[in-house]
Amino acid sequence: MKTTQKRTNIREKNIHTVYKVPAIIVASIFVFTFSLILVLENQYPNILSLIGVLETKEFNRETYLLTLGYIDLVFVIVLIYLIFNSKQVFNIILGIIFIFLSFFSTSKLYNLPEQILSALERKDDKTYLQVMDLSAPTFYTLGFTFAILVFLLFRLISQLMKDPEDHIIYVPKYFSKENQNKEEEAKDTFRERGQLIKKNIQASILNRDEGDDKEQTLLNSICREFQVSTGIYYKTKVIDGKNMISFSKGFSFYLPESQTLAYEFGEGLPGQVAATRSSIISNTIPENYIKVVSGLGDSTPNSLMIAPILDAEANLLGVVELASFRNFTPEDREILDKVTIWFTES
Repeated sequence: MKTTQKRTNIREKNIHTVYKVPAIIVASIFVFTFSLILVLENQYPNILSLIGVLETKEFNRETYLLTLGYIDLVFVIVLIYLIFNSKQVFNIILGIIFIFLSFFSTSKLYNLPEQILSALERKDDKTYLQVMDLSAPTFYTLGFTFAILVFLLFRLISQLMKDPEDHIIYVPKYFSKENQNKEEEAKDTFRERGQLIKKNIQASILNRDEGDDKEQTLLNSICREFQVSTGIYYKTKVIDGKNMISFSKGFSFYLPESQTLAYEFGEGLPGQVAATRSSIISNTIPENYIKVVSGLGDSTPNSLMIAPILDAEANLLGVVELASFRNFTPEDREILDKVTIWFTES
């Protein structure tokens, strides 16, 4: 039996990684250039015309400066996107920028009638009041629309900033004596199962043949004890200045030598576990995420359990990913969290 895991496109991912640093450099140059032009334009109006780069005297000055500012902002956003690995951080920053631009646009729209009248040299109070009366419905509609958008954006940002644990609802339970006895029996069963699994895994490490790889032996034993179809052990690495986890050992897992399997911190489920340093269980695996291939055909497991490997100082050394046709339980996760410590022992 062998297992193949589908990756988005390994070649495209490698290309993206190779060109990321040059893209950051180019974006930084553009940000610096446009920021410098804005500063010089405020100190020396039409500086580009004076040095013969661009004839700016014919432009509306306010529109010209706004255009420079928005182009600069676009490159700032691109730079933020390239620098931050976390999409959550990027979305929050983008939301904050949107809120500031919303207030700025509202202020500009409110002052627009007065600016138009001033440009037309129609400054009498009667004309001004007539224009404001005609503009009021539009202002109210736009203001209400912006208010709704800002409210929805605050809701989105608050959801992005929430810890997944916040979504857990704790409901108080009231047990009869019979139910309490059943719960105690379940706890005893779980405790005994956990002790047996740890004992068997430890025995497999101690009884391995000389020359056998300890990490492979440990992964094989964990996979057998949890009755999983596939297991992967990732090690932490720094590649091109980025924190990543890379494939190291596999149980019933096939990976061609010409390919690599690696995740940036925060990328995919294994990358999320590496970033948060907390284990997860997912009983809804995306189609084709991972396939178990045998002579009888191929099929997708039902459940994933992924746990970080932390040493005594809570430093992340790797990640273990298990796939099974049965659903993992919180008890399985608790046991796995306890046995992964053996990966850190020499």
